[in-house]
Amino acid sequence: MDASKNNTFLNFNDLDSFLNEHNSNVIWLLVATILSCGWIIYLTYYNSRNIGLFLTLIINRFYKDGYIHIGSFSFSVLSGKVMFRDVYYINQDMSIRIQDGFLIFRWWKMYNPKQKQHDPKAETRLYLTVNGFEFHVYNRTDLYAGLQETFGLEPTLLTSRKDEDECLLCSVNISTEGPEPASSWRSLIPVVKLNISTGRLAFGNHHLPQTLCVNFEDAFLTYATKPPSSHLDQYMHIVKGSLENVRVMLVPSPRYLGLQNDEPPRLMGEGFVVMQSNDVDIYYYQDEPGRSVVCTVDQWICDVLGPPAAPASWRRPDGRKL
Repeated sequence: MDASKNNTFLNFNDLDSFLNEHNSNVIWLLVATILSCGWIIYLTYYNSRNIGLFLTLIINRFYKDGYIHIGSFSFSVLSGKVMFRDVYYINQDMSIRIQDGFLIFRWWKMYNPKQKQHDPKAETRLYLTVNGFEFHVYNRTDLYAGLQETFGLEPTLLTSRKDEDECLLCSVNISTEGPEPASSWRSLIPVVKLNISTGRLAFGNHHLPQTLCVNFEDAFLTYATKPPSSHLDQYMHIVKGSLENVRVMLVPSPRYLGLQNDEPPRLMGEGFVVMQSNDVDIYYYQDEPGRSVVCTVDQWICDVLGPPAAPASWRRPDGRKL
């Protein structure tokens, strides 16, 4: 039997003759169409999810203070748009969850490095839209660790608060920003606009009978900065905006197993409504403190009073006075 007949793989000559006999243009068109459809399906449904999976693995490998999950992530350089879905951050004190959203950075806007940093009418280069936002605070580890140290109890938390009472006297060196606005990120992004659709704030855990919840449907917020109220601070954070359909409620904790002696007077839907309003205006401001350098007591005494002088009665081993 001929050895060539036992070979199941076609060589180049056989493949060329086969394509010539069966109209190779149609076959190559069919192959290109199938590959193009497969690539389009991958980019549409799977590419953003794979990028989110890789980002989740990379971020959690280097970040150890919590867990960050990104369901899908995609971006467009031409429009400056970043889209994300199923994002949440969890640590031992709080959790932040976002159903989906997108961020637009308007890189095409003209950048003037000499513009005022505190101008609320400056260009808005950063715009963020979030849907299904949830912020839940269920623990305060730093506060509990401080109480344990104050009363001398054995630490039972995962992390303990750093000892900040070692230095009784401190010398403060205020570090203010230079007069050149180009050295600050606030000259590039002076104003940030945030739009939240269907948000929820929760404060409580399963050890408490009730959890305080703040629900709202639409929030339009604007973040900017202005000069500080004190010359020791760097600048002041300003957040202005409005909320729609706000409801503040006390909701029964799902896994609470203790006794509940004080029942709410009435329940509406999820829980007892404490406050309800169709429109709420927000005006929040906070100073950014100046940076300080903390030293020990001995170092502070040496810097202020100078090195201590030795008494005249002190003598060296050779008999000479110090």
